[in-house]
Amino acid sequence: MNLEQQLEKKAGKTFAPIGKFKLLYFVDDMNMPARDPYDTQNAIALLRQHRDYEHWYDKSKLTLKDIKNTQLVAAMNPTAGSFVVNARLQRHFWLLAVGFPEPNSLSRPSTLLT
Repeated sequence: MNLEQQLEKKAGKTFAPIGKFKLLYFVDDMNMPARDPYDTQNAIALLRQHRDYEHWYDKSKLTLKDIKNTQLVAAMNPTAGSFVVNARLQRHFWLLAVGFPEPNSLSRPSTLLT
């Protein structure tokens, strides 16, 4: 699993980033995972479980792994995807909506610095 690549075993069932560092996960296009026949998104459900309980399960050993010292940052594409994020996951985020700049703002130099 890619989420575990930068983690090391600390003690017992606790895993954390190497040393005393914190790990920041960036999820791009969080609204893109496809829905399954039960109208759920497995990738989103895993992230929600990790934020709610700070753990996930090891499928090979069938044991619980406590994940510590991690944070989650996500971005969404406003023009594609489902436009709906599970409210149980969304409550863990501070939301910020930034509109795309107008074309004339992109082509002329800024006058704020003068």
